[in-house]
Amino acid sequence: MAEDLAKTSRCGRNHVGCVMVRDGKVLVSAVNGQVEGAANCADIGGCLREIHKIPSGTSAGFCYAVCAETRCVCEAARDGIALRGATVYCTHRPCIICMKNLAVIGVDTIYYKHGYPDQHSDAIAQYAGLKVVQVG
Repeated sequence: MAEDLAKTSRCGRNHVGCVMVRDGKVLVSAVNGQVEGAANCADIGGCLREIHKIPSGTSAGFCYAVCAETRCVCEAARDGIALRGATVYCTHRPCIICMKNLAVIGVDTIYYKHGYPDQHSDAIAQYAGLKVVQVG
């Protein structure tokens, strides 16, 4: 489901999908992309990360888009959905910002398919005791 969702992302760099599940029920799902109602990067002069030649896995907050994992957390908070104990399925390993958000909400396990070159994300996962598993 996360991979199918990722195909709908309008991000020019990465297409990321995230699904959060508990007891076999999907709680929330999202893709990375612009804040609702905002223009896409392509429509406002291009990707900030590409323009400033920021390598993947660094300066995670320097982007117009919101990560799929953080979007899930925010949408769940907005809609009053508790995520403690959820299992997370992502197309990509979460960045440091998302890993911290997932640690704070108390997810059980994070499964992802594609790596992401953010060594600080790994450190947060270890520090917080998160179970992070690469699949497929």
